[in-house]
Amino acid sequence: YAHVTARLAGAGYAVYTLDHRGHGKSDGVRAYCDYMEQFVDDLTLYFDQITTAHPDKKVFVLGHSMGALISLAFTQRYQSQIAGLAISGAPVIPDADVSPLLVQVGTVLNRITPKLHLLGNGGKGMLSSDPQIDILWDQDPLTNKKPMRVRLGFEINKMARDVREHLADLRLPMLIMHGADDKRVNPVGSQYAYDHAASADKTLKLYPGMRHEIMNEIGKEGVLDEIVAWLDSHALAETPLASRRQVSAAE
Repeated sequence: YAHVTARLAGAGYAVYTLDHRGHGKSDGVRAYCDYMEQFVDDLTLYFDQITTAHPDKKVFVLGHSMGALISLAFTQRYQSQIAGLAISGAPVIPDADVSPLLVQVGTVLNRITPKLHLLGNGGKGMLSSDPQIDILWDQDPLTNKKPMRVRLGFEINKMARDVREHLADLRLPMLIMHGADDKRVNPVGSQYAYDHAASADKTLKLYPGMRHEIMNEIGKEGVLDEIVAWLDSHALAETPLASRRQVSAAE
């Protein structure tokens, strides 16, 4: 995602990123958490550092995949301090394509062996239609190559339920993005978020032909251009925009 940082910085934005606990270079058991709220607590501490460094600037949150779910949970608690939220590939309904039996098995295993690797990553081509992304992912020593741990999957479902229950509390500007051909996280979750968020300024963009990582897809330049345009329109606005649009990338 260095190219995403470069594109945003080139547009004049200070960009801050973090590795969640158990991920990247952060401490903790790999791809694991005791409970998802730990990620929100960590993000809160980081956010406070950013706002202290930039006391007079608008702050936006951009989250992808599990990070998008964490961003939604975080924003529901602290939206008064945030100028806008942009999310992509959010697992708002993460079990949409998971059999009820597997969900039940996961619930039982969560009590017995929470660190067990259970749910696979989906194989080649799951992230992007660009084959180079699979190569880069395989070569990156910091990506988790093992199946998802039971506890993490259980906690993602739990947080997603809580996020769905509180979508009506969201009133800040929102840009909701999803690859229409995403087989890893069903786009129905993003549609649900759009339909139930109370914000008067919300946009849903579904990208035909794109898979899970739209910012690493063929045609990613157009996605990044649209993110920057959305940020610009809200960074410069004196008051929240009063628009409500659902569009496709083909618009």
